[in-house]
Amino acid sequence: MSRKSVLWIAVLCSLVFVLAGLAGCRAKDPVVVTPPASDEIAEEESRFGPYWPLTGLETESGQTILGRTLSVKIDNHPQSGSKVGINSADVVFESLTEGGITRFNAIYQSDIPEMVMPVRSARESDTYIIPQFGNALFFYSGANGSVLQSLRDSDVVSMSHGIIGSDLYARSSDRSAPHNLFVELDMAYDIAAGRDIEVETEAGITGLQFSNTAFDDLTPSQESSAATEVHIPFSALSDTRWTWDDEEELWIRNSNGSPQYDGATDEKISADNVVVMWASHAEGFRTSRGAVTLDVDLLSGGEVSVFTNGERFDGVWEGSVDAPPVFKDAAGNSILLSPGRTWINVVPLDQEITSSADLPIESTGY
Repeated sequence: MSRKSVLWIAVLCSLVFVLAGLAGCRAKDPVVVTPPASDEIAEEESRFGPYWPLTGLETESGQTILGRTLSVKIDNHPQSGSKVGINSADVVFESLTEGGITRFNAIYQSDIPEMVMPVRSARESDTYIIPQFGNALFFYSGANGSVLQSLRDSDVVSMSHGIIGSDLYARSSDRSAPHNLFVELDMAYDIAAGRDIEVETEAGITGLQFSNTAFDDLTPSQESSAATEVHIPFSALSDTRWTWDDEEELWIRNSNGSPQYDGATDEKISADNVVVMWASHAEGFRTSRGAVTLDVDLLSGGEVSVFTNGERFDGVWEGSVDAPPVFKDAAGNSILLSPGRTWINVVPLDQEITSSADLPIESTGY
């Protein structure tokens, strides 16, 4: 081979490496797809439009969301520190665990943060939530045998610390274990695809019902009253308050007497909608230490209070195996959410809450 040929090969190799490096530096974007035209998709888009299904906020023009949702189990122990990346979640569920401490299931799709922390173990309630939100990829750290079996029975795709390991998970030196495990969520789609796990859905997932995306066959509820504060005393260890900030047009979260912060931005945890769902809490699995876990029923329905835009709506929630809950008032009209992020606080049937606009909730048979 001539010296000139060797030089040309070296130049070509250098160009290949440079192009590969540039491709690797591109920012991770949420999975959005412009699907081929079909009558079914055209009808859905004409009714629902190009909106993120879990926030009701517009996507880029012409895009239909087919990216699979990502669900992360997040610690809320009083010593667990700030919740890194939680303000990026489209929907967050807060529910009780054993001992009176609450734990979060945060669902991401429209805004994937670089990392989420602290990641903790799964609970029975997750077996309801994940299938309702497009059979999300589930990120967590361990679970008892009963929960693991329930996850398998529900066909949940496990992306747990025990399965994925250091490909996505690591521990922070700034916190003490077990409150220091984080997941690099911005790499989740790549790692899942590399393991032959589907990261797109065949059709867009069923979303929550928002005021700007309401179908013509939904009648919005008009039965509301003013509300600027919501107090949810889960337990002596978990006391939650939400306060409406009229200037920011957001609900600001306070836990155990202090504001909670997102450690990624140092901003207060906030939401556009705060939902309180009353649900049956039955005794579940007994751990080796004698603690009894809770089986929280997120399917059978119950009473609900929805706080949005400084207003309170009371009614009932209806559950579904494969779609998010829907909210209706006493007349059967739809309680619609404001476009944006939603926190769903799940409380026992006998739990009392208070707000600045307390109204008696009529019996609904639940």
